[in-house]
Amino acid sequence: MTGEPLQRPALSQRVGLSKLAVSELLASLEKLGMVKVEGQLGGAPGRSQLSYALQADAALVLGFDIGGTKVAGAIADLRGEVLAELTEPTAQTGATDLIAQLARMADALCRTASIPRFRLRTAAVGVPAAVHPLTADLSLAGNLPGLEGGNLLAGLQDALRVDILIDNDVNLALLAEVGQDGAPDRQNAAFIALGTGIGGALMINGQLLRGAHGGAGEVGYMPLWRIDAPGIPSLEEQVGETGIRHAYVAAGGDPTHTVRDIFTAAEAGSASALWVLDQAAEHVARAVLALLALLDPDLVVFGGSIGARPEFIQRVSSLVASTWLRPVSIVRSRSGSRAGLLGALKLARGQLLDDLFGALPSR
Repeated sequence: MTGEPLQRPALSQRVGLSKLAVSELLASLEKLGMVKVEGQLGGAPGRSQLSYALQADAALVLGFDIGGTKVAGAIADLRGEVLAELTEPTAQTGATDLIAQLARMADALCRTASIPRFRLRTAAVGVPAAVHPLTADLSLAGNLPGLEGGNLLAGLQDALRVDILIDNDVNLALLAEVGQDGAPDRQNAAFIALGTGIGGALMINGQLLRGAHGGAGEVGYMPLWRIDAPGIPSLEEQVGETGIRHAYVAAGGDPTHTVRDIFTAAEAGSASALWVLDQAAEHVARAVLALLALLDPDLVVFGGSIGARPEFIQRVSSLVASTWLRPVSIVRSRSGSRAGLLGALKLARGQLLDDLFGALPSR
């Protein structure tokens, strides 16, 4: 899967099977189109001198990251290499039109990658909503009206004609992040996405934590200041883009300023901008401390238009470090805006490999 092409004797030694067994297995895989012959490496002619490699595009996965304003899609092969990628504005007219859009994007991605459509085997779709772990019903989908209550999973299966996995977009972003070289062994981690709204995801002992209704990690609803009516996202009201702008105007700031402008004003030394960002960072630090107390992660990843800003992460990190009992890594997402898409591809690829070759034994 990850190495160079090998001859049968080397494969036999690698996997601990006899040369005859390896030859029979290779013949089956070659017939199925899963491996290809690379040619001779020298010596006498004959099949024993042939080198075998994975046919990485024999089966492909599809990933989508659906946001409130845009949809990103990509195709990857068995090794996880991205073959084609596409971004479009999100269809805003309900689940039926969104499903049709994803089907059109899948066809366009296949054309771009010059691959036949039938090689797509598994698709993972990230949505800005809580996904019920048993029924795949969506809730807390305020950024995409019309998705709650419908059977998105069944519609996608009919339209795409592949196995479908649906998960929260921040869950997928966390999945992408912990799989990178810088944090391959992180088993307990959190992802906090700060932007227009707030999303969160948790990983405990190497497994994504979803909860009874798929809403685990939704820190935007954490009531750190007051107990509100049902469905009021307390933290999000304070440190989402709208909350930061309201606080800035209340502190005497320019009402026409965007959040980007507020950060720029803070860099220039604006007292009101600095105060607002300090307050926002304190609110977020309280949420991080609550997660640390309850779940004990050793990695917290920040993403989103606000969360990815280094000066904001530094504010939060300093507050947490001055309060918490042990060191914790608080870092910026290295995948950036592609985190959800890369996580979708990773989830789909993991399921495809399990379906084709069997699940790897747990360590």
